[in-house]
Amino acid sequence: MKKKDEKTPGRIDLSEEQVRDLQKKLETGELNEGDRELLLKALNAMVWLSRMVQAKKLSLRKLLRIFGGKTEKKNKDHDDKNPPSSKGGSGGGRPKGSGKKGKEDFPGAKRRFHPHPDLNSGDRCPDCARGNLYSIDSGNFIHIKGNAPLEVTIYEREKLRCSGCGTIFTAPLPEGVNKKWDESADAMIALLKYGTGMPFHRLEGLQGSMGVPIAASTQWERVENLLNSAYPSYQHLLEVAARGDMSFIDDTGNKILSLKEEIEKSERKGVFTTGIVSKSKDQEVVLYFTGNKHAGENLEKLLEKRPEELPLMMQMSDALSRNIPKSETAEGFCNVHARRNFLDAEKDRKKEVDFVLGLYSKIFELEAKIKERGLSAEARLKLHKKKSGRVLRRLRRWCLKCFYLKKVDPEEGLGRAIQYVLNHWKRLTAFTRIPGMAIENNEAERALKLKILERKNSYFFRTSMGALASDVLGSLIQTAKRAGKNPFDYLVALHKNKKAVSTDPEKWLPWNFEERLTI
Repeated sequence: MKKKDEKTPGRIDLSEEQVRDLQKKLETGELNEGDRELLLKALNAMVWLSRMVQAKKLSLRKLLRIFGGKTEKKNKDHDDKNPPSSKGGSGGGRPKGSGKKGKEDFPGAKRRFHPHPDLNSGDRCPDCARGNLYSIDSGNFIHIKGNAPLEVTIYEREKLRCSGCGTIFTAPLPEGVNKKWDESADAMIALLKYGTGMPFHRLEGLQGSMGVPIAASTQWERVENLLNSAYPSYQHLLEVAARGDMSFIDDTGNKILSLKEEIEKSERKGVFTTGIVSKSKDQEVVLYFTGNKHAGENLEKLLEKRPEELPLMMQMSDALSRNIPKSETAEGFCNVHARRNFLDAEKDRKKEVDFVLGLYSKIFELEAKIKERGLSAEARLKLHKKKSGRVLRRLRRWCLKCFYLKKVDPEEGLGRAIQYVLNHWKRLTAFTRIPGMAIENNEAERALKLKILERKNSYFFRTSMGALASDVLGSLIQTAKRAGKNPFDYLVALHKNKKAVSTDPEKWLPWNFEERLTI
C-alpha cells in the first residue's frame, strides 16, 4: 500500500463571493485571524501545486481533493458495463432537464430590489464591531405565484350628485384603464390557442374554475379582433419568406367542417395544413396554410412573390410528388425519410439495416461537426463532397448489388427502402452538389408539431376563418420564437399599434418591432 502524502494540503473551499470579499479586505487592511489562516493555507497550496507540476506528480483527483471539486458518486443501479443515462446521472452540476432553474432562466420575471432594512454600506459590523460593511453581489430569491391566464379587475367608481343642480361627478379610472378588453388579454388567448394548442373550451373551463369565466365564443371574438391588427404583418412575412434562400415544406391532414360539402363534390377530398420554413442568412420565417391545397401548391403561391433577379430557391421536402411546385426550384429530398424506411424493415433484416444506418450516421455526424464549427456554405459543400460523397457511393453500390445478386426482394420492406434511395438518388444527394442545401427536412416537421397538437386537442376548424386565424397567428408566434423574441410581447405590440402596423408592416416584424416601441 502506498503511504499517504503528508505534505498534501488540506481541502480549500472558497466561493467566488468569498474570494472577492478577501480581495477587498486585503485592500482595506481589515483581515481578521480566520482570513489570515485561509490566505496562508492558499499560499501553501500554491507552493505545493508548483512543486507537483514540476515533479509531474499532479493528478486531477488530487486537485479535486484540495480545491473542493464535486465528487463522482457511482449510481448504485448501474455498473461499469452499464453506465447511467446521460439525461440524469450523478456527476457535478445541474443535470439537463432536471427542472431546477436559476434567475437567468426567467427573462420575463419581474425584478425587485430589496435593500437591507437596518444596515447600510459603510456601517460598522454589528457582529465583530471591527470591520465596516460594503456592498457585494445581491442574493436572489425566486418566488413563483399562480393566477388565472386572464385576470379581471372590477373598478367601483364613486359617484357624487349635486343636491342643487343634480350634476353627477364620477371618480376617474386609473391611468391606462380606458376599455374593457386590454390588448394583453387578446394576445394571451391567441398564444394559448395557437402557441400551445389549448382549445377555447378548455380555457373556458380553467377560467371558470378560478372564478373568472370567459366564454369560448367571447374568446373567438377577441381572436378575430387581434387578427385584424396582426394580418398586415403576416402579409409582409409572405414577401420576406419569398426572398429566402432555402425553404423546408411538409403537409399534415386537417378538417374544416364548413368545406365538407364543397370538398365532397371536388376531385380532391382532403384538407391539409402546410408548414413552410423559409431561411435566409439573417432571418427565419415560419408559415402555415390550411385548405385543400398541397404543400407544393402553397409553395408556388410564395414563389409568385419572389423577385426575378434572385437565384433559384432551394427546396427541401420528402419525395411525394405533391410537394413539387410548378415553378423551378433547386430540389433536395430528405435523407431522414430515406433512413426511416430502412428502420421500418429492421425487424426482418437487422444485419443489412444496421449496415445502412452506420453509413447514414457518418453523414449526420459530419453535418453536426460542420454546424459546431460554423463553416460557410462553400466549405460545408467541399467537406460533404469529399467525405459524405465517399459514403454515399458505397451506399449506392450496396443497394445495386442487393438487387443485382437478388439478395433482397424488391417487394419486401428492405427492398422498398432500397428502391426509394435508387429512385430519388439525385435529389437525396443534392447537398453534395448545391452550396447550402440541407440534408433533411426536420425543420418543417418540427414546425408542424404545433399544428398536430392543435388538431389533436380541437379535432377540426368550424370555418375557413378559424383556419385562417390559426395560420396567421400561429405563423407570427412561431416566427417570433425563431427570432428569439417573446411572442406575447410581439402580439401585444401589433395590437396596440394597429394603425402603424397597417401603414408600415415591414417595420413591425418579429426581429425589428422593438425598435418602434423605443421611438
